[in-house]
Amino acid sequence: MKILKQWLRILARSAAICTLWSSSALAAYPSSPITLIVPFGAGGITDLVARATAKVLEEQLGETIIVDNRPGAGGNIAAERLKHSKPDGHTLMFTSIGVLAVNPHTGAGVTFDSLNDFTYISTVASTPHVIVVNPAVKAKSLKELIELTLGKPESISFGTAGIGSSPYQGMTIMQESTGVKFLHVPFKSGAESVTSVVGHQVEMTFEATPVVMPFVQAGKLRALALANSKRIDGAPDLPSTAELGYPDILSASISGLIGPAGLPKSVVDKLNQATQKALKNQHYITLLSEQGTATESSTPEEFRSAVSAEYDKWEEIMAKLQTQAKH
Repeated sequence: MKILKQWLRILARSAAICTLWSSSALAAYPSSPITLIVPFGAGGITDLVARATAKVLEEQLGETIIVDNRPGAGGNIAAERLKHSKPDGHTLMFTSIGVLAVNPHTGAGVTFDSLNDFTYISTVASTPHVIVVNPAVKAKSLKELIELTLGKPESISFGTAGIGSSPYQGMTIMQESTGVKFLHVPFKSGAESVTSVVGHQVEMTFEATPVVMPFVQAGKLRALALANSKRIDGAPDLPSTAELGYPDILSASISGLIGPAGLPKSVVDKLNQATQKALKNQHYITLLSEQGTATESSTPEEFRSAVSAEYDKWEEIMAKLQTQAKH
């Protein structure tokens, strides 16, 4: 009996020590460099905004943030790595909503649960896409492109950063709203898909202004429209799809911060507060604005709700597309 009581005292002391250590560790967060996973290759809009965000977050958190590009499978490889990371706040992911809302409905062997395997922290930014084609494509306007493609399925190839990327979402929405059918060609990043359009490997893509406009200005790409409800300061001469009569063709890279499931509330709160403050940095706001990107912070609950709504929407869209493919 005495031995049992001694063991119980030892266990109680151990539990108390663990609790104190855990509380101390959380209070000291972050206690080491943070790895920020990016699900696409370097040079695309998700990567560009992630790197800019990492810099202002470093100032708020007082710790180094290492950007780790993990492209492949439309973002699934990165999501899987995050899913199995230790939930201590030192491994996070800067993701586009498409990875979480579209990928699970593609039948591409996704093994993560978007709403239960991750902790939502905050949305960060939104960047509308430019619809661009190689100058060799015989379409000088969005209307001409649609007319060129109608009745000729997969006659125009469309490059994206893979299924789940925001350009893939834009392509799907354009197909749904106009009745055209493109030949989808996936790449590891938006930047790679753009250079492939420049190099004549594919004929068109959707991408953000900082990625495509230098090529447009050099005459290596032709910009047809901004897939947005209105024009933006970053490309004031580019008409929006809405003003051209195609209000349903909307495409943007909406990004945010997530962590693995089980992230302590104290860590989530600290990261959310740091993000809120970082997104008020005037230099950061100006830098993103010049790229056609608007900052968009949220609460963790708002971010999760936004992903949930997109998840349901894309479940319906992808089910419809799969049904059409069978007929």
